[in-house]
Amino acid sequence: MVRQTRFDFALFAALAAVMLVTRTHWISHVVHLPDTVWASFFLAGFYIRARLAFPALFLLGFAIDLVVIGNKGGTSFCFTPAYWMLLPAYGAMWLAGRFSARRFGASARALPAIVGTMLVALVAAKLLSSGGFYFLSGRFPDASVAGFLPRMTRYFPPMLWSTLIWASLAIAAHALVALLQPRTDDERA
Repeated sequence: MVRQTRFDFALFAALAAVMLVTRTHWISHVVHLPDTVWASFFLAGFYIRARLAFPALFLLGFAIDLVVIGNKGGTSFCFTPAYWMLLPAYGAMWLAGRFSARRFGASARALPAIVGTMLVALVAAKLLSSGGFYFLSGRFPDASVAGFLPRMTRYFPPMLWSTLIWASLAIAAHALVALLQPRTDDERA
C-alpha cells in the first residue's frame, strides 16, 4: 500500500510537471513540445489508484490555463462556458485508462487492446471537447454538424499524434522499468 502510494505520488508529480511544461509552452522558445494532457489523463487512469488524482489533474490544467491567459498573454478565446466540457472529455481518457488497467493489465500482449481503448477514448474526448466548444461556446452562431466535421478533421490529427507520442514514451518507460526490475525465483522458473 505504501509502495503504491509513493508510486501514485511520483507518477502524478511527473505528469503534472510535463503538463506544466507542455501547456504553458514554457520552453517553446527552445523546442515546441506537443501537449501531453490527453495522454496524461489516460496514464493517470491506468496507473494511479488514488481517485483524487483525477480532480487534482483537472484543477492543475484549469490553473495552468488561467495563468497562461492571465499572465502569459494567452488568448481567452476558448475560455467560455463550454470549457467545462473538458471535464467529461478528460474523464473519458481517465476512465479508459482505468478500464484498460483492470481489463487488460500491463503486459506486452495487452498493448494492442490498450492502445485501441485509448484511441476510442480519444475520439470520444475530442467529440466532447471540440463539439462542446463548437456547439456551446457561442462563438459559432450557425453551428451545425456539417460545419463541425471539417473542424474535427482539422484538429483531431494533432491531438492524435501528440497523444501517441506521449503514450509511446510512457510505454517505453514502462518496458524499461520492467526490464530493470529484479525478477523473483518464481518468475525465473
